[in-house]
Amino acid sequence: MDHAEILAQRLIESVLVGSRMVYRAYQSQGQHDFELHYSDGRVSAVEVTSSVDAQTERTDAAILDKRKGGAFVKTKLCNKDWYIHPVAGANINKIRSKVDEYLAVIESAGIEKFFFFSAADHPSVERIYADLGVVSGTVFPHWKEPGYIGIALPGGGGPLDASSVIEAVEREAFKDDNRRKLGGSGTAERHLVVYVYLTNYVPWCALVDFEPPQELPRLPSEITDIWIYSEARSEHEYVIWRANASSCWRKVFHSL
Repeated sequence: MDHAEILAQRLIESVLVGSRMVYRAYQSQGQHDFELHYSDGRVSAVEVTSSVDAQTERTDAAILDKRKGGAFVKTKLCNKDWYIHPVAGANINKIRSKVDEYLAVIESAGIEKFFFFSAADHPSVERIYADLGVVSGTVFPHWKEPGYIGIALPGGGGPLDASSVIEAVEREAFKDDNRRKLGGSGTAERHLVVYVYLTNYVPWCALVDFEPPQELPRLPSEITDIWIYSEARSEHEYVIWRANASSCWRKVFHSL
């Protein structure tokens, strides 16, 4: 089992007291992930999936690739150390090879801190954003070893409200493979359980900080129950939104 499946098993068994989540190790025909056994003998199908910002995940992996230097670039032309923020999807290899040169030009203009959307009138700031996808940067005097440019992991952006959670969960609910796995289970209850990665920042933040809408979920016929969950801000605490075809969304925090 992966992290999302292990966490789903523990949370559901803890929330539904007396239940057991039995993992189906053999899924060669595309079956669902778990059988949920209730204390009264009923059995339901459970499929676990994840909501991931794939572009951010790929960019993070490229920045953290130690074979290529990880999150730091050695300075050659810059006189100062820097900390930069690329956008998700930026070409990290190109940043590693060019950012020292571009920042040296910014330094020569007397700029020690920039954010493209508020300083786009300066040619050197426009250039580093247009060519490298670096949206901001600041002189950073506190690296343990001087002479480096640090590359930050990109953050997510977008409207921050409950609708971002609903959009994320509906995107997973209407995917063909999730519908097929649960639709073919033959059980009366069919649960889709959606884990939100912390790197999928907008829906994760809304999941933790906002209340769900007081409305029924929009679900395909193959799914009767929906869960969306992730780590909360405190250690060992998790947040869950739940709903089904006849009950509105409700939110709980749960400790493990």
